[in-house]
Amino acid sequence: MENIYIYFNFKIRQVLEKYEIKNIYEIRIRVNNNVILNTGMGEIILDVICNEKDVIDTFNLITEYSAYAYEQNMAEGFITIPGGHRVGIGGYMAGTIYDKPIVRNIRFINFRINHHIKNCSEMIFPKLYKNNHLCNTLIISPPGLGKTTLLRDLVYKISENFAGTSLCVIDERNEISGCYKGVPTMDLGKRTDVISNCSKSKGILMAIRSMAPTLIAVDEIGTAQDIEALEYANLSGIFIIATVHGKNQAAVIKKLGKDFVDLFEKKICILNIGEYLCV
Repeated sequence: MENIYIYFNFKIRQVLEKYEIKNIYEIRIRVNNNVILNTGMGEIILDVICNEKDVIDTFNLITEYSAYAYEQNMAEGFITIPGGHRVGIGGYMAGTIYDKPIVRNIRFINFRINHHIKNCSEMIFPKLYKNNHLCNTLIISPPGLGKTTLLRDLVYKISENFAGTSLCVIDERNEISGCYKGVPTMDLGKRTDVISNCSKSKGILMAIRSMAPTLIAVDEIGTAQDIEALEYANLSGIFIIATVHGKNQAAVIKKLGKDFVDLFEKKICILNIGEYLCV
């Protein structure tokens, strides 16, 4: 895993380096407050308080001292760094760019650490087949329980094990593939293509027209345009694996509709980290 600690100045880094990154899910820095680590076992409040300079130093290291080059990402409220780690930003909202609010005077930063856990789908993978063909599969999970990690491992397993398969990952936020400047930093298998840094709906249609996939994988479906594109893919004979935020299947039906949920023959509900219910 990439060294996340390089994005902090010496003052903060020397405290962080006492902790193994594999045990950390979030690193939160807030101006005039302690750094907080969120782990699978709870939070750790570090004995170091961030001032404005510490936050600015971190932001400059994330953006390689060129915030302008990251404005489109910042308009989404986060920046993706190598390894697929998502860095959320908060502060003063000043105007808009790309019809979205832009954050200035950034004073709050949240590193969401992307853990690539190979074989985490070992128990789920055999259940995604029916009559010797792959089923459209929907992964349902509240935030932070590992839906993207599970999706990534399923993509890898399918890509590595099924000759003649061609997968395309639509990676709007570069979280699945960890694309950095167009190059994936996460292993998605030898039969996987990636379309990154564009909307899911546009990426799905682009993949169908240009990449001839047999399977499309996409993270965090949430808009009518996303659903319409997936319906088009399904009608085109392409298998789908998708994720969505939700407590359970009933919550997703209430949010996105029964017709959307019925696109999928298999639903995986993540109950807790590493705990799945397949229906």
